[in-house]
Amino acid sequence: MINATKSISRHLNEVLLELEKLKLRVSFLEKENLELREENQRLKAMFDTNSSNSSKPPSTDGFVKIFNSREPTDRKPGGQHGHKGRFRDLFGNPDEIIEYKHKTCECGHEIEYKKYVAKQFVDVEIKVNLTEHRGYIGKCPLCKKKYNNSLPSHLINTVTYSDNVKALAILLSAEGCVAVDRMNRILREISCEKLKVSNGTIINWQNEFAKQTSDELANYKKELLESRVLHKDETSIDVGKELHWLHVLSNQKTTLYHADAKRGHAADKVMGVLPLYKNVLVHDHLASLVNLPLCEHQECNAHILRYLKGAKELRKRKFAESMIELLVKAHRETLVSGQKKSLPSERISYYEKEYDRILDAGLKESLHHKEDSPLITRMKEYRDWHLLFLSRAEVPFDNNLAERDLRMIKTKAKVSGHFRSRQGSETFAATKSILSTARKRGENLFQKIKSFYTSPVPILNGV
Repeated sequence: MINATKSISRHLNEVLLELEKLKLRVSFLEKENLELREENQRLKAMFDTNSSNSSKPPSTDGFVKIFNSREPTDRKPGGQHGHKGRFRDLFGNPDEIIEYKHKTCECGHEIEYKKYVAKQFVDVEIKVNLTEHRGYIGKCPLCKKKYNNSLPSHLINTVTYSDNVKALAILLSAEGCVAVDRMNRILREISCEKLKVSNGTIINWQNEFAKQTSDELANYKKELLESRVLHKDETSIDVGKELHWLHVLSNQKTTLYHADAKRGHAADKVMGVLPLYKNVLVHDHLASLVNLPLCEHQECNAHILRYLKGAKELRKRKFAESMIELLVKAHRETLVSGQKKSLPSERISYYEKEYDRILDAGLKESLHHKEDSPLITRMKEYRDWHLLFLSRAEVPFDNNLAERDLRMIKTKAKVSGHFRSRQGSETFAATKSILSTARKRGENLFQKIKSFYTSPVPILNGV
């Protein structure tokens, strides 16, 4: 009996020991499983992250189709009810008029015409006018006096190109993003080999034009300093083998670009606008702009919506979904027939309270999800910067204007590559400042470029 009891006791101890081992094994597996699930979620979030739900640039999206974030409506595609159709009106002052009318009737009487139907045929003629100037050297056969007839002073080189040719080359480069080699070929083709311009000559034209723009760019800086709302952004560019930055300051009428080896405060100081600016600055929460002492701030809510979309789609956060709905609703309420307006104080108070309530809920939700804490903390600290658009009709919801102004540099990089020298990047920035501003003001870009030249006699009538 005693032996049996000892055997049962020994067996029980072995079972308990095995049970403890199993408990430790289960605990280890549960911990490992939790870690693997978290890693899986993190890797899945990395895989699903794109330009629509994070700060990643669109160039990293590859061939993945990005979901359209626009809210669906019941409107059909195309022009809406009541929309006035647009048609191509006849041009005024046609170069040639051809009339189709019978002078006499079959009965022999002269026909009277009171109205007509007009249609126009538009054609373009590319013509190079090549003018050779000859300054003759001779002498009087009687008195032997010598005569050396000098040529006009603007004929500097053996072959001098007109302002039209230079303006065309600059327009193709800065606005069309055409590389110098391809531009050279284009000029030869359209001129039947008459415009044989070296690459170095084209680059010299670009640099000379940029030098002529200094006074105009100084005026742009004054205009931007007085602007009620100013947009700021920057993007990376490759200059040679180094990473540089293209900065932009802009409003609805003026654009100022600046190429610099540095980003942030150092480049802003060289531009000479932001350290003195006193009105509303719209930006993407760049660190160098946070501590500007003189201006008010409106942060780009388009960026915030992307971050919130990432929290909603990738991490299933409820606060993010609520905040997206609130910001979109607020933005829509400030728009009336496409025009921006400010909201009454009671509506502003409502949105501020809802904003705070959602973020407080987000803080509780993020106690076990630390990834969202920086976003929530930032939104709470800079609430007034995100909601300034509610109380100021002139302040936009986002910083899309500056982003559109910078978009072309990415197009240039894809089409023609980046810059070989710092002077090339600075020349491009100056030229693009002139052209972007002219476009915003409805000016003809070709004529705007020509206005910086002062040749006394245009050699070519046009290309």
